Amino acid sequence: MLRLHIILAFVATALLFAVADRQQRRDREEPDFSSSPLLSVMEGEISDHSTLPTFKFSFSDLKGRARALSKQRYIPPKHSTTDFLKGLPWNQYKNIFFRPEKSVWKKEGNPFQLQFLHPGHLYNTNIRVFEVRGDFAREIAYDPSSFDLSKLKGVGELPPNLGYSGFKIHFPINTQEHTDEFAVFQGASYYRIISKKQWYGLSARGIAINTGMPYPEDFPSFREFYIVKPDKTDSTITVYALLDGRTATGAYEFQITPGKVSAVKVNAEVILRTKVDRLGIAPLTSMYWYSETRGIPKGQAYPESHDSDGLLIHSGKGEWIWRPLDNPKRSTTYSFSDENPRGFGLIQRDREFQNYQHSEMKYQLRPSAWVEPEVPFGKGSIHLLENPTVQDSDDNMGAYWMPEPIPQPGTPFDFSYTVRWPDTDPLPDSMAKVVATRIGDAQGDPDLKMFYVDFKSSNLSSLDPFAYIQARIDTGENAELSEYSVQKIEETGVWRLTFGVYPKNKFRPSDLKAALSRNQEIISETWNFVLEPN
Repeated sequence: MLRLHIILAFVATALLFAVADRQQRRDREEPDFSSSPLLSVMEGEISDHSTLPTFKFSFSDLKGRARALSKQRYIPPKHSTTDFLKGLPWNQYKNIFFRPEKSVWKKEGNPFQLQFLHPGHLYNTNIRVFEVRGDFAREIAYDPSSFDLSKLKGVGELPPNLGYSGFKIHFPINTQEHTDEFAVFQGASYYRIISKKQWYGLSARGIAINTGMPYPEDFPSFREFYIVKPDKTDSTITVYALLDGRTATGAYEFQITPGKVSAVKVNAEVILRTKVDRLGIAPLTSMYWYSETRGIPKGQAYPESHDSDGLLIHSGKGEWIWRPLDNPKRSTTYSFSDENPRGFGLIQRDREFQNYQHSEMKYQLRPSAWVEPEVPFGKGSIHLLENPTVQDSDDNMGAYWMPEPIPQPGTPFDFSYTVRWPDTDPLPDSMAKVVATRIGDAQGDPDLKMFYVDFKSSNLSSLDPFAYIQARIDTGENAELSEYSVQKIEETGVWRLTFGVYPKNKFRPSDLKAALSRNQEIISETWNFVLEPN
């Protein structure tokens, strides 16, 4: 009887091993791409599906490719376009439409769907896009029939292998009835993401190199994308990208979750090919033309025009710093030294339509972007770049983290962070925030500059106008404080700090800081502004 039990146990064990071995072999086998709608996309180019090979793919392999690429001579991407396409102005380029019925995964009823962007205008180098299923990838070939160019005249004959310049991701972010575009990757290492009921505004980038230097910056590009096909129940889509440029290569993983506050977790490894003067991690790019700070430019009808109105920093020591954006007379870069910052971002704080009055641009619906490190950033500095502009089409603002020291060429550099795209900034409700900054000249005293800084919070608004609120003002080494007052504006509930400064040296900038306090306790974020010389 004992021998029978031993035999049965042996047979059962053998069966378990057989099942496990069969499952492992199944996992190693190439997944079935035959049901993928992307095959119908490929049919426009290639009738023999066997010529579209599948191959093993992993993030580890992509890192290996980036490392190998960093040791090779940089080869710039070739332009894949026609004279007609690259000469298209924006108002014509935007009339090239992707046919929705061609969306990848649409026929499978997947809530995530891919659409592609055509070459033209500024986007004339193509990218390669691959679908990933399991451990295998297959390229999505260019199909000219996926695009509607009927609104363009004089297009001419297009090359059959023109390729894509970027792609968009759709998801039912606003309603379950249909999908909406919420993410786009196009141009160098740029990408944009929106949350529920937002309009596109500022952009993020994979990397920023030598930004704001007195010579041209380098723009490494995402050359290949590997997009993991999500299950129908997934709320996150994963995109991998291979970066290549004159100064750097890299491998990126984007875990993108759309929703009320969309978020993307970025895991990356970058290798510098050459020494660089500035290396920007988690870079953000936005537009700021004008606001209440300096008033409406001559000839403009709208009160304000900007995608972001300030830089917010949560320092490693826990201080909250607000820097209102400014349209400078010359390109200027400011740095905020820190160690292990908790977060930073370009914020669209003003959400009132009445302050913009632009029914088409809808600036009040533009997203903010807030960066939080997943792994401590260490020592370095947050940089703010401000470029002058006289129009709303320029992305003239930039912010990024620069590590210190900058990694040496050939040394892999890893970093991880999450970018969220909220309507509100992450400042705690208990802390008063700056809602307006105004600068003016004092009547009868041309040397005196006047500042009017409005702070607001629910706690402040509930205080009696005669409550004792103090201000802590630091004018730095190049300015002298003239006077100041703090008063409640009962019509709006804000508390206004009014103060004047005399610059000591009119040819040097003055670094100004201010915060509100009550009972010896700081109750607001720190307002920070640099008064540049005329």
